[in-house]
Amino acid sequence: MGSSRRLTDQERRQIVRERAKGVSVSAISAALKVSPKTVYNVLSRGRSTVSANDSRTRVLTLRVTDRDLRGFDAALARRGIAHRSDAMRCLMLAADDLLRPDHGMADELKGMSAALNRVGNNVNQVARRLNEAKLKGERLPYTPASHAEIRDLAVLVFDMADQIQEMFRARRRTLDIEVTRALADLARQDTEQVAEHGAE
Repeated sequence: MGSSRRLTDQERRQIVRERAKGVSVSAISAALKVSPKTVYNVLSRGRSTVSANDSRTRVLTLRVTDRDLRGFDAALARRGIAHRSDAMRCLMLAADDLLRPDHGMADELKGMSAALNRVGNNVNQVARRLNEAKLKGERLPYTPASHAEIRDLAVLVFDMADQIQEMFRARRRTLDIEVTRALADLARQDTEQVAEHGAE
């Protein structure tokens, strides 16, 4: 168990920086030889910002609808978090992870876009042949092979649509994990504070 010694201003700033990088609370507390509770207190109450350069001097104003606010509060409640401002601060600290582009997904979408372009070209060729025959009064050259080709193209399009949906679902799951990780310590802190108040 870490001691309850008083942290220096530099150590408080270090806690915020390390946690923003994804370092666990237990690792931070072990490195600084303080209790995890001390680390939670620094993260939730912002005592790391004491110098003029690091003090919280910026006030952000955000307009939202009642529906937006209810949704945000519900999301926080599901994670056991009571304070909006603390949650927003944690999300800001984790913004680098939350907003990092998914290059793998972007590459896959580029490949699918190229494949869809090929499908579109094939469909256009079939349509051109049909239109030319119609204008010339000829029998439409729509053979069983043409029908099979169109069916195969349709199957390809639907398969790609399923793949894109699954990619977005996977991306959403990843973001949900990142948000939960960013807010986990805050939720734990709120739970501990409620327990402490209940014991008093």
